[in-house]
Parts: sequence; structure tokens; C-alpha cells
Amino acid sequence: METERKVKVSRRNFLIALVLLLLTNIIMGIVLTYMSKKTLRSQIEQRMLDVSNSAAAFIDGDGLKTIAPQDKDTEIYQNAYSILHTFATNIELEYIYVIYPKGDGTFTFGIDPDTVNPGEYGDVIEATAALQNAAKGIAAVDKVPHSDEWGRFYTSYSPFFDSDGNVVGIVGVDFNADWYDEKLNTDMAAVVIITMVGLTVGIVLSFAMLSQNRRRFSEMLQKLAELERETQKLDNMIMKSSIKKLEMMPESESALLKTLAEGEDKRRPSSHEYDTLYASLSGLSEKLRKYLKYLDSEINIDDTTGLLNKVAYKKKIHELDESIADGSAAFSVAFFDINGLKKIYTQTGFEAGEKLMYECAKILKTVYGKHNVYHVTGDEFIAITEGENCPEMSHYFRLFEEELEKYNSCHTGENLLSVAKGFARYEDEPEKYRNYRILFIDAEARCMENKAEHYKKLREDKR
Repeated sequence: METERKVKVSRRNFLIALVLLLLTNIIMGIVLTYMSKKTLRSQIEQRMLDVSNSAAAFIDGDGLKTIAPQDKDTEIYQNAYSILHTFATNIELEYIYVIYPKGDGTFTFGIDPDTVNPGEYGDVIEATAALQNAAKGIAAVDKVPHSDEWGRFYTSYSPFFDSDGNVVGIVGVDFNADWYDEKLNTDMAAVVIITMVGLTVGIVLSFAMLSQNRRRFSEMLQKLAELERETQKLDNMIMKSSIKKLEMMPESESALLKTLAEGEDKRRPSSHEYDTLYASLSGLSEKLRKYLKYLDSEINIDDTTGLLNKVAYKKKIHELDESIADGSAAFSVAFFDINGLKKIYTQTGFEAGEKLMYECAKILKTVYGKHNVYHVTGDEFIAITEGENCPEMSHYFRLFEEELEKYNSCHTGENLLSVAKGFARYEDEPEKYRNYRILFIDAEARCMENKAEHYKKLREDKR
């Protein structure tokens, strides 16, 4: 009787353990697929924004503020047309054009460099949520495709401004919706296959265990080991895609990737089968947590420098604009631009330029901390300090110059690192700085002044 009762308890515990195992596999598959797709979508949208933001950065907002259809032969119009045409012919996109927001909430076509079927200047354009955000000064991408007489597209919108920081117009860039969907689906294929393999193994394992008795319990543990080996395949894929990032990361941050790649087994040996099962399930749960942490870091970390990327930067801008709106803002923004990096790329090669960019990022991280520095594009970096009791930005600049001198003194036989910089402090002119963008423009302008002084001094030294 006692033996019979133990057998029933054993079977019940088998069922509980098997249900937990199956649920763990299903959750892992769903969460990994969702997070991977979210990450891939974010990366594709960021690539689209890179194109429209770059084009908008070249547009002269003051010049186009008063442009009209009859001004097609003017230098201002032709310059803008030439910039858009260059992007249209050299970058993988469908259409690029200028949009003008109107006071009544509508939007109209502006300059369109398409030579086959350009949009008519002044024609009304359908307003989407992303376009409305761009009219408010925030670059955005359509979350769903839209169709018009030219086809079916996802569009990224980036505003361009006049010297007062007001939105003058918007650069719209159309990307073929089929290209977008194909790009997303192709990158998802490997993740889905691996997830389905894990789910299949889990389901087969569950049915096999239900048909066995306690004598076959050890076989269940062997099948669980097979599942762990399947997750190791995913570890290896993550590691292969992160080799460059791993080389640049400090030991404290690279530990996560190394753990995912090499595995981590902290289970204590046990003579009790249930304890062994519990330990195995706990190990899988821990690995799932680390997968989620890894995917989250992929969204916000720049691969080239290991700093926070544009996704994280946009979030920070939103936070700062909210603090300005509610009157609690207390922050400074510093803009950094590496001097002569394009020349180094040309004369000494891509790797030399990448090394200088990484070294600059490492110094900025040392001075400001890894949570306060952003790599926005190319050779440009942004540092943000917050709090009323935070040291003056000039203090950080002195520390930065000291670190720069240390680096250059230790690398005299290599390319020296020279960085232009400028900053703006919100508390200096709170009435002027109605939003973050205006403060940023001042910081960038001061950086450009510093860069001009640097090159002027170089010319004088050569005389």
C-alpha cells in the first residue's frame, strides 16, 4: 500500500515537472521570437532614420523657409535639389523629397528630385502619425506601410530647422514595403528555426516521459540535457555575431556574452532525481533571463564603440524635454567631433580610423561614465550631465584633455587623437532653451567653432 502511494506521488510529480518543462520551452520560444523581432525591427527603422536624418542635416532650413515653386532656378533651390538627388542615386531607397507642414495641420509636397514621376509642388500629402511627429521636431518612421499612386512604402521623416530651431520642412524617404518585410523575415528565419527545434525537442520529451515510469526517470534527464545543448547552438550564434563587440567591451560587460557562449553550470550534485530536475529547470530559466538581458542591450548599445546608441539617445531627449516642460531641468550637453578622421581613413586605412573612434569613446566613458555618453553618427559623440550639484562641464573638459594627453603621449608613433568639443548648459539661458534641440544646436555650433580654431592653428603652425 505504501509502495503504491509512493508510485502515485511519483507520477504526480512527474506530471508537474513535465508541465513546467513544457511551459518553460514555450515561454522561451515566444519571448525570444518576440524580442528578436522587436530588435531587428528597431535596427531596420534606425537605418531608415539614418538616411533621412543625414539628408535633413544637409538641408539649409533658413534658405528653404521662403522658397516657392517659381524659385526653381535659384541657387538655394538647386542646392537642395542636388542634395536630395545625390541621396536618391547613391542609397538604397525608393523616393526622397521635401514636405512642408502647413498651419492648418496639412502637409504638401516640396522639392522632389524624381525624374520620372515627381510629386507636384504644393500637392497635399496624407498625414500619418510619423509625419505629424516630424512636424513637431521629432524624426519618426511609419509603423505600418501606406499605399499611394507610386506604390506601397514605409516612410521615415526627419525635420530640418531654421537658425532659430523652428521646423521649416521635413525630408521624407520612402522605402519599398516588400524590401522592409523581406529584410525582417529573412533575419528572423534563423531564430524561428532554432526556437522550433527547441519546442519540438520539448514536446517529444514530454510525451516520452508521460509513457515512462520511475525506472525511466534518468532518460528524462538525458532528454533535458539535449534541450540544453540546443540552447547552446543559440549561444554560439550570438557569440559569432558579437565577436567585434566582445573585443571592445570591458571584462565586466563582456561577462554576459562569455557566459552565454561558454555556458554556466552552478548546480550542485544531487542523488535525488527531483532535485536534479529542479536544478536543470532553474538553469534554463537563468539562461532565458540572460538572453533577455542580452537582447535588451543589443537595442541600446552601439556595436562600433560600446557606447549608448541613437535609440537610447532618443529616449534621453524625450526625458530631457519632459523635464524642461515641467520646470525641473538641470543638465548640460557636450558635443564632440574627432578632428581629421576622414583623412586618417583615407591615408592609413579603415582600421586606424576605427581604432581612434573606439579610443575616443573609451576616454569619454572614463570621464563621463558609460551611461552618459552617446555615439550618434560617424565621428560625433554626445555627453549629457544632469543634476544641480553636478560639476561644471568645463571640469569634465579638463579631465578629458588630461586623458587625451595621456593617450597621445603613449601612442607617439601612431595617429594622434584630436577632438573638437563644445557644450551648452540649460541653466545659463532657460528662457531660450525651450526644448533640448535648441540647446543641442548651441553645443554643436561651439564644437564647430573649436574645430575651426584647431584647423586655423594647424595652418599657422605650417607657415
